[in-house]
Amino acid sequence: MGFSKGVKQGFYTPVYPDKWIITESFDTKGKGIKYRSSWEHKFMRFCDFNNNIIKVNSEGIVIPYISPLDGKYHKYYMDFIIETSKGIWLVEVKPYGQTIPPKPPKNQTPKSSQNFERAVKTYAVNKAKWEATEIFCQEKGWLFKIITEHELGL
Repeated sequence: MGFSKGVKQGFYTPVYPDKWIITESFDTKGKGIKYRSSWEHKFMRFCDFNNNIIKVNSEGIVIPYISPLDGKYHKYYMDFIIETSKGIWLVEVKPYGQTIPPKPPKNQTPKSSQNFERAVKTYAVNKAKWEATEIFCQEKGWLFKIITEHELGL
């Protein structure tokens, strides 16, 4: 997945590097802790400074899922895996609007219809990813959490 124009992205430098498991990002050369949005960056800082988080890794878990768009298996690169004293969590950082079914536009225009269609597809793929993640976590005894702008205080 490419980056959107204007989205803050880069590599995070941890204050507490011993807490981080650094793996090679799936789309970059070399090792680093890549953030793909300012929200992911904020969550990384939260993890870094939170004493309840023992270990954290970004994009270190790949979950296969079947896309409802083409019926084929795809790879879901989980945003974060964190270890706490209470267990292991898989965490996805997403806009709240992508976690709920989209509503049809009030005024039908070609652009609004196109945006609605894109939102429906995004939600369908996200739902498939999250269902696969729930099953994956249940099998391992892990927990899954979606973090939105609400939890990040944005």
